[in-house]
Amino acid sequence: MKGSNIPFKKNMIQGASIIIAALVLGIMMILTVRTFKSFDNTVKVRGLCEREVPADRVVWRISYSEKSNELADLRTTVHNNNDVIVAMLLDAGFTEEEIKVANANYDDRYNWSNNVSQITFRYQVNQTVTVFTKNLDLVRKLQQTLETDLVNRNILANSYADYQYLGLNDIKPDMIRESLENARVAADEFANNSHSKIGKMRTASQGYFEVEDLDENTPQVKKVRVVTTVEYYLK
Repeated sequence: MKGSNIPFKKNMIQGASIIIAALVLGIMMILTVRTFKSFDNTVKVRGLCEREVPADRVVWRISYSEKSNELADLRTTVHNNNDVIVAMLLDAGFTEEEIKVANANYDDRYNWSNNVSQITFRYQVNQTVTVFTKNLDLVRKLQQTLETDLVNRNILANSYADYQYLGLNDIKPDMIRESLENARVAADEFANNSHSKIGKMRTASQGYFEVEDLDENTPQVKKVRVVTTVEYYLK
């Protein structure tokens, strides 16, 4: 009789083991589903940071064109005009190192015309003298009178000042940190409205830094902008 109970007890133990294993597996599956479900609960926000900074360099291009039927005369005119422009810039206070005279661009207009009889001057030259300087105030002052002064010297020129900001690397770390803080504020606001809490950061991507004129009337002041996109887990 005792021997006959042994298979029965083994079957009971095996059955109980299977039931316990099934319960443990079921609990683990439930926990796993809940965990994956919680991973699906995320919020993606953007943090903006903007700064207004003064330009720290200006590239000032002074350009003119001349025409003539004699190439040699045209070259002499360009040489004389360049001397006049450079002398005016030096007298105004710029240094020789700040002034660059580009190679003149000569063009034979007969090469691209179908009716050369209508061309008054065969040769044309375009020339640019460029100032690279950190003296923004001097450029702005001289801009007001330069073109008129050149007209008085029989040089019809136009100029364009490109104000630049070269100190971007100095402010990048602070701007990135501020954009991340602003993203966290936006995430907290979303969490409060959805009755949840912000968890760990899932992903983050930094946008490009944009440097633009503050407006069309103040190119010497730049607006630097960056947007950071962050995704947080919700819990």
